[in-house]
Amino acid sequence: MLANIVGAQQAQTRANPATALSPKAMEAYELKAESKAGEFFNYVELLTDPTANAEMKTQTTAEAAKLYENDGITIENIFDAKGNVVTVKKLLELAASQKQKASLSMTTFNIMKRGENSRRKDWLMTYELIIGKRVLTVSQGFYIVLEDKKFGTTIKQVWNSYLGEMRIIKK
Repeated sequence: MLANIVGAQQAQTRANPATALSPKAMEAYELKAESKAGEFFNYVELLTDPTANAEMKTQTTAEAAKLYENDGITIENIFDAKGNVVTVKKLLELAASQKQKASLSMTTFNIMKRGENSRRKDWLMTYELIIGKRVLTVSQGFYIVLEDKKFGTTIKQVWNSYLGEMRIIKK
């Protein structure tokens, strides 16, 4: 039975490579989801360093924002004990204005698929975010989106991945 499912997925990938992802590609995107979330919090940690200069903070903010489909996506304010919801842009501003460097890390990462169509795959990640001595259990969206990209005069469809909304589910 499993061999039939895998065989059907591989046949679908060969028939329509632009819109189908192989099982190996899906595994790679699972690793990419964890990597992108970790990368975002590395950028946030860098922004909290009060000794970082303005140019470095500007570049770091720009790189962190690229991990999201847009900077208006909402996430919880990890610097506020109330956990108010803010945009990605606002959280990055708050990180840059911290008076003390934060220590951020992630553990216990899980991912599950929420839904998909031919142009978008929605997943939900859960992980523990450690901020200093606080441990938060977090859920966050991860999206794989089929987009048109221009290469010279040719337009091709390529899969891009983005982080999505983030909520604290346990403090």
